[in-house]
Amino acid sequence: MTLNRILYVIIKYKFVFFCILCLYLLFFIKGLFFSVDQKPVKSDVIIVLSGDLGRLEKAYDLYNSGYANHIILSNSNSKLIKDEIEALMIPNNLQFIDEPNATSTYTNAEYTLAIMEKHHFTSAIVVSSNYHMDRVKLAYERALGNKKVKLVYVASEGSSIYSAHYVQ
Repeated sequence: MTLNRILYVIIKYKFVFFCILCLYLLFFIKGLFFSVDQKPVKSDVIIVLSGDLGRLEKAYDLYNSGYANHIILSNSNSKLIKDEIEALMIPNNLQFIDEPNATSTYTNAEYTLAIMEKHHFTSAIVVSSNYHMDRVKLAYERALGNKKVKLVYVASEGSSIYSAHYVQ
């Protein structure tokens, strides 16, 4: 191989690497600044996807502000959710609708939509972390099919200092 050919191959690979890096950074920055986050509207139910404490905090704030009278906890069997409820000091009289079986964002969507259908709910506020909302919206749109349900996606900021991860 000639020196020119070697330099050409090196430059070609550097260019490909640079393009991949730029795409990665573009999607990372998009996720930070342009994730799905809609203004909440009065709905039948608030759906909380399990994860960090910020999600449950946001849902509880929306509930207290009168946006919905019911809260569905997806993947509610997780010990983390129970610890979060205690850490937030949520009153015992607040009745959650539990969805204990979800194992992915898509099954979160499938199972919570089934619960909505069972309870005749036609609108929901879906709460998840800001960095997770694009995937959440895609999963719900896929799971919805032709169901007539109005969904609004409200992002939480993430865990607070009162997170169950820190409160021991």
